[in-house]
Amino acid sequence: MWTAERAGDTFGPFFVERALTPGRGHPSFGVSAATTSFSELDGKNLRDGSLLIISNQFRDEAAPFDTENLTLKIRTSGMTLFGSVPVTDHFEIGAALPLVRLELDGARVTVHRGTTLAQASAQATASGPGDLALRGKYVLFDEEGFGIAAAAELRAPTGDRDNLLGAGKAGYRVSGLASYEPSHYAVHLNLGVAGGGVSNEVSLSAAGLVAVNPRVTLSGEMLARRVSELRDLDLVAAPHPTIPDVDTYRLVSGKGDNTAVHLVAGLKWNVARTMVVGGHVRWSANHSGLTATLTPTVAFEYAF
Repeated sequence: MWTAERAGDTFGPFFVERALTPGRGHPSFGVSAATTSFSELDGKNLRDGSLLIISNQFRDEAAPFDTENLTLKIRTSGMTLFGSVPVTDHFEIGAALPLVRLELDGARVTVHRGTTLAQASAQATASGPGDLALRGKYVLFDEEGFGIAAAAELRAPTGDRDNLLGAGKAGYRVSGLASYEPSHYAVHLNLGVAGGGVSNEVSLSAAGLVAVNPRVTLSGEMLARRVSELRDLDLVAAPHPTIPDVDTYRLVSGKGDNTAVHLVAGLKWNVARTMVVGGHVRWSANHSGLTATLTPTVAFEYAF
């Protein structure tokens, strides 16, 4: 059997981008599948009914006499089709198209002086293509396993914004990439700036990889994003409009420009000739935004 031909001894990371290309004449394409069940929003549990959205409290009492709580189940599942073509040894173009299924299931209850009343419940499902990503990468320096490259990505608004499948407007990202790939291990570093879409952001990501044998690569990655529209959730008090000496607390979005950090552990295996199978798990290292306990992903890639 043959092993897949590649620029280094490792098969590359999942999210962090390599500075080097496979070289002209070696395109690749593949598909990945993932499912995510979100459990927290800004560190607040979504599933156990403890998410307080409104409460009314007399100022001379220690606890609210009336509360509204939300239970929300959010799951996304989907596949991403991706491919890349090295136009020259230093210039590569690629594309990725996600196909997404979104499931929402929510309920709101009121608790008044210890009596629980169901207020509303709803379910919704949406599926379709997400936003198409088109990208290019140019290698600026490549010598003795060390490489520096510049990359640019354009996201076209092909997803349905009304059903939360896309951003609704075009977005872009420009990145600087650095890689060091001596024998049997590799280190990659990306620094990027993004705009348009739903938010502006600055990102920093890093990956370390080890080729445990010619067919198997282990990887660990860190992904940090400073997102302008990623906001805190705060309970804000205001006097009740009709009841004297009562304050109403509402859950509202606070300041933005927060940082989300994710960690990734994965494996890639050259199962036969130029077919590579990969799998990884991703989890949140902090409680910023919408988070899941674990997100598993499997991927299949074929390189010519």
